[in-house]
Amino acid sequence: MKYSIGLDLGTSSVKAVLFDGKSVVKKASAPFLIKTCSLSDGAEYLGFSIEDYAQTVFSVISDLAKSVDGNICGISMASASGNTVVCDKDGNALIDAYSWTNPACKEESDSVYGVIDRKDAAYVSGWGYSNTFPLAHLAHIKVHSPEIFIKCDKICMSTEYLLFKMTGKWGIDKSTAVPFYLLEQETGEYHTPYLDKLGINKEQLPKVYESGELLGTITEDFSNKYGLDKDCKVFLGSFDHPSGAIANNVISEGELLLSCGTSWVLFFPYHDRKTLIENRLLCDTFLSKQKGLWGGMSSVAQVSKKIDYIIEKNIAKENKIQIFNECAEKAERGAGGLMINPVTDFDNDFSKYSKENIARALMEGAANLLSEKLDYLRSIGIEFNSVKMAGGPSQSKLWVDIIRYVINKPVEVVYGVDSGAVGAAIRAFIK
Repeated sequence: MKYSIGLDLGTSSVKAVLFDGKSVVKKASAPFLIKTCSLSDGAEYLGFSIEDYAQTVFSVISDLAKSVDGNICGISMASASGNTVVCDKDGNALIDAYSWTNPACKEESDSVYGVIDRKDAAYVSGWGYSNTFPLAHLAHIKVHSPEIFIKCDKICMSTEYLLFKMTGKWGIDKSTAVPFYLLEQETGEYHTPYLDKLGINKEQLPKVYESGELLGTITEDFSNKYGLDKDCKVFLGSFDHPSGAIANNVISEGELLLSCGTSWVLFFPYHDRKTLIENRLLCDTFLSKQKGLWGGMSSVAQVSKKIDYIIEKNIAKENKIQIFNECAEKAERGAGGLMINPVTDFDNDFSKYSKENIARALMEGAANLLSEKLDYLRSIGIEFNSVKMAGGPSQSKLWVDIIRYVINKPVEVVYGVDSGAVGAAIRAFIK
């Protein structure tokens, strides 16, 4: 029997599935720690030990591989990429990785690049510029620890670091590369003006591939250490939401994936890249090469963090998801008149309301945010006849029902929270 392993590398945890070509056989997951890190001049940033992160991911792979008799034929990764890593000539990290949740590095970014126009950046990379992603991280390093660029041989994100440790080869796919901001989305070439500002060259960056391409086989050392067959192949993956779309067969115009992770994202195939960018939507390469379809994204950024904060403050600190769901189940539709916008109201005082109504209002408030995004897409001529849902909230029948009611459309859950990992496993399965 042969299997593939698909990984979904999230903001603070890794999820993985063992896939037999038709269905998920086993699952595994593990958290990792984001912490405050510092550079040589004392400047701080949010990041994590990339070595510890790699060990966490590789242990999850190993546990799945050892759990069955059979051959692991392939591995691939979907990732919420945007974590910056700088390495020496041997591929060892020079500093802790930057997390994409790091507070904005606006001053450093403006100092190195000048003010980057949001739309200009979007036409280059597919995303409007954000000061919390690798392009800004690299400016932060250049301002506060310029000596690192002298020692640096390779600049990448956390996903490419893992791929190198597995195969001994540096590679990045065009989808995962979008939040890197250094890659020109349409040409697949690195954007020279940004490199010149940083004082780096293309040889310091990973080779560019298409999603699903073979990077290589695992090294003998990786095979021996983690118990995988030495001919196990490693395939380039994608950003997490397009991977979830692959798993849920959201591959044609008119189809929508509600991908509810740290950020809640509406992901949809669309034929016109310019329309996406002109309307301040995010753009992924998705099926642009195969079917002429880009991946459009509209995001409620980091909304799950706000929801989690409100839950801990007002409902429960332990077993919080279970208690949150139980409380919401006990409340009536409309939450007794309480309305919560999780993005803007997270610090409000809800002490005069019951936990049940707070929980219900949170679910309804998140659904309303999705509805507002759908209304905007409809206003620019983008509509949907099919909706799938993925991510943690898809495990709550009540939350799914609330979203169905609010957006007034059927919502189907297929792989749910495992969608990103399953999409990666599908890419890695060799028939």
